[in-house]
Parts: sequence; C-alpha cells; structure tokens
Amino acid sequence: MSDAGLAPEPMIFPLRSGRGSISLHASGFRHPGGAFAREAFTAYADLTHWISGSRALRFGTRRGLFVIPRNWFPDPDQADAFQRALFEHVARETNGAVHLARMADVDAFAREGSSRWASRGIALACLAVYALELWLGPAVHHAGFFSSLLAVRGEPWRLLTANLLHADLVHLSVNTIGLLVLGGLVERSLGTGRTIWIAGLSALGATLAGVVAGYEALVGASGIVAGFAAAILLLEFRFPERLPVQWRIPRRLFVMALLADAMLPLAVPFVAGAAHFGGFLAGGAATAIVAAPGLRREPVAPALRVAIALVAAVAVASLLSASRLLGGGRAWESHAERLLDLEETSPLILNDAAWLIATGRAPTRKALVDARELARRAVDATDRLDPNLLDTLAEVEFQSGHADEAVDVIDEAIRLAPEEPYFREQKRRFAGERAADDRPAPPEPFLDPAPEPRRMPDDRFHRFGPDAEPGVEI
Repeated sequence: MSDAGLAPEPMIFPLRSGRGSISLHASGFRHPGGAFAREAFTAYADLTHWISGSRALRFGTRRGLFVIPRNWFPDPDQADAFQRALFEHVARETNGAVHLARMADVDAFAREGSSRWASRGIALACLAVYALELWLGPAVHHAGFFSSLLAVRGEPWRLLTANLLHADLVHLSVNTIGLLVLGGLVERSLGTGRTIWIAGLSALGATLAGVVAGYEALVGASGIVAGFAAAILLLEFRFPERLPVQWRIPRRLFVMALLADAMLPLAVPFVAGAAHFGGFLAGGAATAIVAAPGLRREPVAPALRVAIALVAAVAVASLLSASRLLGGGRAWESHAERLLDLEETSPLILNDAAWLIATGRAPTRKALVDARELARRAVDATDRLDPNLLDTLAEVEFQSGHADEAVDVIDEAIRLAPEEPYFREQKRRFAGERAADDRPAPPEPFLDPAPEPRRMPDDRFHRFGPDAEPGVEI
C-alpha cells in the first residue's frame, strides 16, 4: 500500500551513504528529518520559506525548520537541481503562483532593515549597571535588588531594577547573550516598540512571581529572557508562514531547552524558578496581545503606543528612584525606616543597609541612629555568632562616635574568629592606633558564621563585593 498523495514514480535525489535520499512526489517531498527523525514528509503547500546558502539548503515549513547541507549530495550540482525541481512542483500546485509570491514576500521581509535598539539597549543597560556596581560597590546592588517585602512597602522600583542586576560575570554573560539572541529575534519579527512592551511586562511578571513566591532577594534579567523565549514560541506556532528561516529555531530543540530550564531549579536551588515562570507567562501574554499576521509591518495601534510609552516611563522612573540611594544622605533615612518597620526581614539585608549607611558619603545623624538599630537586630537574629555582622555593628558604633562600644563589639568578633587579622586591624583602628579613615581590606572569601545561628536558609552576605549575592537569583 502506497502513502496517500505520493506519486507512483517519484523524482529521487540520492544523498551520501547513511543520509538517505530526497524524493519529490505529487503533493510533497520526503527529506531527512533532522536530529529527532530520520525522515520527514513536507507537503508543498506547507513550505513557507527557502534559503539556498553556499553550505546548506534551509527551509521552513508550518511544522518547523529543516537544514540539508550541500555536502550531503554526492555531486554539488545535484543540490541546485533538487531546488529547481522542487520549485517546479510548487509552481504546478493549484495556487502555486500565489504560494511562490508569498514565499518571495517572506524573503523580502527578512531583507528589510530592522533596528534592534530595544534588545541591545536592555543588554547594554545590564552591562552598564554591572560596571557601575564594580565602580561604586555594593550600594548599587542594595539600591536595586528585588525584595518582596520592600517592593510592597514603599520601594516598588525594585520590581524593575532587579532585572538589570547580576550576581557575577557568568550570570551577566548568560543573560546578555539571551537578551541579544532571543530578544534580537523577537525585535526583528515584531519591531522595537512591541519588544519594549514584551520586555517590560516580562520583567514585571518575573518579579511579581517573586512576590507570590516570597523571595527575600532576587536579581537578574532571566525573567526578560524567559519572556522573549515565550514570544518566540508563540510566533513559531501562530505565524510560521510569516517567519523567515533565519529567524526560526528548531521547535523540538527549543522546547527541550525550555523544559531543561524549567528543571534547572531542581538541580540548582538558588535559581528562581518562579521568576522564570512568571517572566515566561507574562512575555507570552504580552506577545499574544500585540502579535498579528503582519508582524513588524502591522501598524502599532494608538493605545499600544501609549502602553509602550508608559512602560518606558516607568522603567526610567524606577532607575531614578533607585539612584537616590546612591547619593546617600536623607534617602537612606526613609529606606532604613522601612526596614525597621518590617518584621521578617533577613538579617543579612538589615546588615547590608547598616554597613552601607555607616560607610557611605556623609551619613546623616538620623541615618546612623537607624543603622545602629538595624545592625543590632541583625546581630541578635544570629545570636551574636556571626563575626561579620558583629563587625558591622562595631563600624556603626565607631561612625556614631562610640569608640569604646565599637572596641567591645569587635572583641566579640575576634573571639569568634581569632585567626582573622581583619578584625584585629579593625580594633586597632577603633582604639586610635590606626587612622580612622584607614579601614583594612576585608577578608576574602567572606567568613562563614559560627555554627547554628538563626538565619534564613540559602542566604549569603554580599557586603564585600558583587560576586556573592543574597538569596535567590535569576
């Protein structure tokens, strides 16, 4: 029994040994199926775009993307002969001329100039913020990291600014590549304005998922990357006939990669799976709202223009709000008050704020008073067993003019970590044997606390540099 729709005598193009063959039939053609299938059948009517490259023939269908390297043909000329024969079969279809014209239009769409300002701009912003953190220190991180408690208690800018912060260079590199590659594909397809819309809602969706999950700390652009992945997946399944081959990703491979990302939090506990999922859902929903068959060519509705402008304005306002903490002064007073009003804040976040106030530029008397209370709460929450947190309390006491109290507290840290010279040098400074502004270099790596303090699981203190971040990361 022969397959329905196949010609009794197909035109066959043999491939090299182990590669099978290509056969042209009445309604479609059989060809190698890629990594997950030895052979596939594509109806001529399902062919969406074709590219004849110097190394391979690439074609898109309503079901996916396929690649046939030219060196699979025993004779290079056979690749061109196959291509000519294929297009002759397509032209003989009932709507062959219309089909070929539609494929030519997709090709023209791919060649049209399209900016990638949005995806590149977001990636550049992540790089700039990371450079700023290296320059100004951990105050940048503290000003912008996401905390579900702070976000809902007066610091909503953290819902967006956390997406630009990263734990280390590897974290930054992975997300930057994702923004440029996946974001670039989305922007080529839908344009800059719609990409800004998708990125903004994906960022918000990621951090709002963090609120639901109760994350104490969260940083990274992975939520935006997940949103772009959802956009690509939606475009692939809704508008495959409009997507040029070079803008498509093999479906099965892409879905497997998404499933692997979904499983990642099971293997790496500090990866924020809820934030990834939130960004993915928000990105998919945002794409469903703005995507239409015309893709980038589709006119942007006035309401959407307003929404895009609003997203951009909120992003700028969030950055400006976070930057106020970098200026020091009274901005830290309101921040410290919010932390003191919270009942279940991580001692490490309390400690961070206290240290940054004490060592910042010209802290106000009110801010130092609050910093003293923050440091005391952090020390009490860890049963005075963490020498690092004791050092912060000692620093605040010293900056507040209480040198004797600073010496008493640093003595506790020395008893907990007698082999660490940093704490002894701090004592010399507090006692006047070392200049007051000559703060010793902190220990590397940062010391582990003594056993069994009352602290939140998976928290890591990050005061001494950007390479160690607290809580959960994305």
